[in-house]
Amino acid sequence: MNIKNYLLTIASIAFIGSSASAQIVYKKEKNDSTDSKSNSLSIGKVDEEDKDSIKKEISYPRSYGGITFTRVDWGFSRLSDEGSFTLSEENQFMSYKRSSNFGFDIAQYGIRFSDQFKVYLSAGFEWNYWRLKQNIQLLENTSPIDYVELDESANYSKNVITSTYLRLPLSFELRSKQLENGKRVKLAFGAMTGILLKGTQRLKSDANGKQKFKDNYNLQTFQYGAFVRIGYDNLGLFAKYYMNDLFEKSPEQEGLRNLTFGLTLGF
Repeated sequence: MNIKNYLLTIASIAFIGSSASAQIVYKKEKNDSTDSKSNSLSIGKVDEEDKDSIKKEISYPRSYGGITFTRVDWGFSRLSDEGSFTLSEENQFMSYKRSSNFGFDIAQYGIRFSDQFKVYLSAGFEWNYWRLKQNIQLLENTSPIDYVELDESANYSKNVITSTYLRLPLSFELRSKQLENGKRVKLAFGAMTGILLKGTQRLKSDANGKQKFKDNYNLQTFQYGAFVRIGYDNLGLFAKYYMNDLFEKSPEQEGLRNLTFGLTLGF
């Protein structure tokens, strides 16, 4: 999906919401604890009804949006090298001991088309951390990506590469009817894009102490991929796969891509 098609998709959703002439009218179900007890904070028009209007009619489609803090992801990052989790010789410098992914949304705009379906665009931040096995330092302002080996006598105990992105996911969300306890099962999927904000390398050694370096390190300027979330009430699981390479303008790293998965809080 390129930027043009992504923007056209967003424009189509806005057009549908603003031009729909026929509205479907429902009665709000009682004890809807899914929306009234959400594990998220919002400022603006939220996707819920006033507690005092339970007996009033609800019309669809209806829009919502504003500042929020929700869809908090915490999990793992795995690098895929041409479809394999075993890194090739050219990518061994990115071999890692541990890796993690963390992100959350801070703004959203959406349209609920029915009690079970809505579409929304959100914005937030996402970080990926790789704690490297090898004592190497990525070179700054270098293309294609390159590195130097560090002096082992310095006794390095920490070597972490971090990527920071502004994330812009477009989500399609389905939810079940209310269960007996008022909660719902939810499924969300869609397209995930990201704009690189910065890359960082942190080193720690006996000889040099803590060191921090900032550069884009040839990390992908604009990444894109797909995601899926499944959960119960406001807790769930997520998986995201970025379809373009982790690094750009670096031919030897073609096919090196990022897969993340873990727990999510908020839908």
